[in-house]
Amino acid sequence: MSEFRERLIEAASASAQFGFQGLRAADSIAVEECLPLSFIVACDWGMDGAKWDSRLRYFAVERPLGRRIVWTHGSIVAAYEGAWGDELKSYLTSGDAPRVIVPYRSTEFLEQMAAETGGRISVLANPLELKIQLDDKTAFRREAERRGIPLPPGEILAIGDLSGVLIKKWGPRIIVSERIGSSGNQTHLIENPGEMDSLKIRLIEKSGPDEPAIVSRFLSGPAIGVAAIIFRGRPRMSHPSAMITGLAGSSMHRFDYAGSDYGAYTRLPDSARRKIRENTLSIGEWVADMGYKGIFGVDFVVHGGEPYALEVNPRLLGTTQLMTELELRDNPRPPTMYWHLAELLDAGREEDEGSPQLARMGESPLAGFQLLLRNTRPFPVRIGRAVEPGIYLLDGAAPRLIRDGSRLGDLQGPEEILLTCSPPAAGTEVEPRGAFFKLEGLGSLLDEEAEDVTPLTVQLVQSFTDALNLTAVP
Repeated sequence: MSEFRERLIEAASASAQFGFQGLRAADSIAVEECLPLSFIVACDWGMDGAKWDSRLRYFAVERPLGRRIVWTHGSIVAAYEGAWGDELKSYLTSGDAPRVIVPYRSTEFLEQMAAETGGRISVLANPLELKIQLDDKTAFRREAERRGIPLPPGEILAIGDLSGVLIKKWGPRIIVSERIGSSGNQTHLIENPGEMDSLKIRLIEKSGPDEPAIVSRFLSGPAIGVAAIIFRGRPRMSHPSAMITGLAGSSMHRFDYAGSDYGAYTRLPDSARRKIRENTLSIGEWVADMGYKGIFGVDFVVHGGEPYALEVNPRLLGTTQLMTELELRDNPRPPTMYWHLAELLDAGREEDEGSPQLARMGESPLAGFQLLLRNTRPFPVRIGRAVEPGIYLLDGAAPRLIRDGSRLGDLQGPEEILLTCSPPAAGTEVEPRGAFFKLEGLGSLLDEEAEDVTPLTVQLVQSFTDALNLTAVP
């Protein structure tokens, strides 16, 4: 990796300082495996914050707040407007060294700063305008239809035209998807006319009656998130994983993201995996034609053995850090994140096209998982007992800390669990849907069909949540 790492540094500037901006500090691990980082911008601040602080400049939205918030892009954008944002801007514009920021996704704040500093601050991300275009689920559906890619049966119509009649047309259970959304938060399951009427009122208040939405049949089956990349104008598929949504103790609603399982994907039928690959590359051609570069994602649901495309995700993915660590655990080749950075730094070379390192990307199946534990109550809770970051065994009713550890590479087998991602200190208030921490492992969360969670997964959620000794905040 040292040769490839040096290539990235040379492409930026020998004197450049690199930083990461994302929802969680731990997500920076994917970038730090490829570039030396000097600073991090993230939402979270927890008991592992001092370790990050000891070697990096760490701007954490939660640090001055003293409470656990919901980790979203909107949380960072809101923080830009106050004292925290002023401190960040002062740091980024100080000194003479060029600063290169690798963000989870494009932001107005970073694009503006890059423009105002005449290029001394550069942002390794696709233009925000392009991301907005690709985020449009209705545009994605139209393009997928044009390419002959199977989609859940349904239609695009104005919010003002939503009615209970659509349940009979596309049901018995239907999905209403807002034009823009992420992590399943703008996806609504409708089972009766009353639910449709209530949703219609809320969406009209939010977006107006003329805003388009997608109404489609609810299809059961494994949900799949594919990581792919555009490198030198060509789409390539990296590693897919099965997604867990609607998990009690982690998800607030049926489509709320809870975790991912890489090994479970390999248990899908060969025919389904072949079609997922073909359709991902076809969608990638569209993404590339629009000028997109680097990592993106495509989501599918596999119903009756057939994959149906759902949406494209034009950004780094919530699994990128986990995928990077698993890639490096399995082989010494540059991970997908390296090729993402090389593309955005214009460090790709013609000879890369035929290199075995690139040709074999995504070839070896990965095995490992991540699982987010959240406050799924409709009210804030307080942490009664701190659960330390580190490596655990679940060999009884309660998890047992066996040693320190902060990376997936610290695990010695599938029975061990890494607790990471800013676990909150005792006394911390956690908002509804605020994350307690993330669990990672080398085993599996899903059954042989990659559709239902295993009893061990339920036990993980229950035992680690119980260990926090939560109480309601008055």
